[in-house]
Amino acid sequence: MSSSDPDSRLLLLMRHGKAESGSGQPDHDRALAEKGVTQAQLVGEYLAAQSVQVAQVLVSDAQRTLQTWDSVATKMPGFDGQVSFHEEIYTGGAAEVLALVHGVDAHLPVVLVVGHEPTISTLASALAGDESDASAIAQARIGMPTGSVAVLSGNLSSWQDLQEESLTLHTIVRP
Repeated sequence: MSSSDPDSRLLLLMRHGKAESGSGQPDHDRALAEKGVTQAQLVGEYLAAQSVQVAQVLVSDAQRTLQTWDSVATKMPGFDGQVSFHEEIYTGGAAEVLALVHGVDAHLPVVLVVGHEPTISTLASALAGDESDASAIAQARIGMPTGSVAVLSGNLSSWQDLQEESLTLHTIVRP
């Protein structure tokens, strides 16, 4: 996305890729399975093919989300945005993630959040307004599959203006 409209915003909400089972290790430390790496790389390829220029990436500090972002980024060779890591995405819910998005600079039009269920689907569903795709809303209400991305956009003068039903949920990309 490279819109000339200063109020145009694109929010991408991504659930981490498929993770390994855990086998007695703390949940926070679970790594991506090979399938999860592939899912994340496919998302990176999709974003690059769509010419999406992500300006800010907000990533949970869990191992599997860090690896998901790293795998996405490998397929986005021109990426020059900002990346930050947040415990709140792992420990919090939709309200905490929304608060983080509210803190993004107004001049950054494209934000990617890499997080967990049920937070990602809950937030996608809550932000989806009347113009949203019915099947995408239904999928968000059921839950986001691993590696999937909810694609939402709308006109907001600032990320602080983001609130329930203020964006259009266009699709959920399932790699």
